[in-house]
Amino acid sequence: MLDPGETEGVVTIRTVSLAIIVEDEISSTSATAYAVGLADKERAHLSCLIVVPILDLPSARLLPLVHALVDQVNFERRARAEAAQERVTTACRIAGVPLSCQIVQERYVEARATLIAAVRASDLVVMARSTGLLSSEGGLGEGVLFESGRPVICVPPDWTAEPKFEHIVIAWDGGARAARAVGDALVFLERASDVEVVSVTGEDDRRLAGAELSEHLARHCRSVKLTDLPIANDDAGWTLRDHLNIVKPDLLVMGAFAHSRLLQFMVGGVTNLMINSAERPVLYAY
Repeated sequence: MLDPGETEGVVTIRTVSLAIIVEDEISSTSATAYAVGLADKERAHLSCLIVVPILDLPSARLLPLVHALVDQVNFERRARAEAAQERVTTACRIAGVPLSCQIVQERYVEARATLIAAVRASDLVVMARSTGLLSSEGGLGEGVLFESGRPVICVPPDWTAEPKFEHIVIAWDGGARAARAVGDALVFLERASDVEVVSVTGEDDRRLAGAELSEHLARHCRSVKLTDLPIANDDAGWTLRDHLNIVKPDLLVMGAFAHSRLLQFMVGGVTNLMINSAERPVLYAY
């Protein structure tokens, strides 16, 4: 098995993108610490883009008081972005990680396009787990997840552990997006001491759906375990989450599924549950 930075027959990580989205709440520093730690571990360059959506209310121009409040919001967002940039710069300087970092303050549509285009020129994206389904932060994050074409690790806001990949769980449904996630995560899976392939199955599907994947991964990984989880209360997401709370992996690997945000809000889904409430880092691929 190869150590970080070795290249024999393996695609290694050379550029890690850190996407920071600044709105009206103090942004979590967990994703920053995780990205810097990952870049350090991989001997990679860290490319950080701090996106500040401009609050733009056209009608505010007719109301001086409202206009002043909008300007104040945008000023405070910029100040928070500059503070985030200083934190990233300091952390990289201490760790000896090469860094490029810029702040982009644009209207939502332009900011979304800029962010998606920027992270495409990297091997992997790190960003904070979404804090709100209906916030513009959530929409920008979803743009990265579903439109960048890059694997994305979402880090919970209270995560403090350094990046490590000893125990990895794969959420496997046999689909194309899950297969892509496994391929994207292979650089980590090959180093792991324990890889667990988890399939959530219904009453009429007791077969071990991940058997072929486990056989394949056994050619790459040190130890592969296959777990068949009977679905509880007709909810695959909570079944998976309960299992994760028991086994406490360093990383969950799963495919992402896109629905309209209103549909996600109404009916949920495994991706939606994990994006908004996962308690451990999750690598998504779409």
